[in-house]
Amino acid sequence: MKTNLKYILIAFLSIILSCTDSKPEKADFTGIWKSSDEAYIILHKNGTCTLKGIDYHKISSFPKNENKKLNAEGTWQFTEDAESGIIDNINSGVYIKYELHDGGEGEIVFYISGQGINGNNPPWNIFIWDGDPDDMQKYEFTKVNK
Repeated sequence: MKTNLKYILIAFLSIILSCTDSKPEKADFTGIWKSSDEAYIILHKNGTCTLKGIDYHKISSFPKNENKKLNAEGTWQFTEDAESGIIDNINSGVYIKYELHDGGEGEIVFYISGQGINGNNPPWNIFIWDGDPDDMQKYEFTKVNK
């Protein structure tokens, strides 16, 4: 009986240890990112970005932004400190600063989530919370090109 338990423990530990953590890097995020509502974000290598069809109410929840889409140009950078606490053991994020057509500006910090048991392995997704984070609802974008 002890021998069987020993083999089960060894098998369990090897499964756990084989789930290695990967760390997201800036290069992982250049490209086109789409959401389920067909909105998309293009993150260019040179640090510029394009936002198209983003649900503006999810970015800025003022009543005046209901049913509005955010279409803007801006800049982006990869950050090691997303100031959200650690999510899926990842504290990195994508910081976007954009300019509105009326002369205003705004900013968004997208958090990063991944795959695997701990949610900290590629492929990566970027998201913001859709409402209260305790509700675990995400406005999520998935990379559509490599």
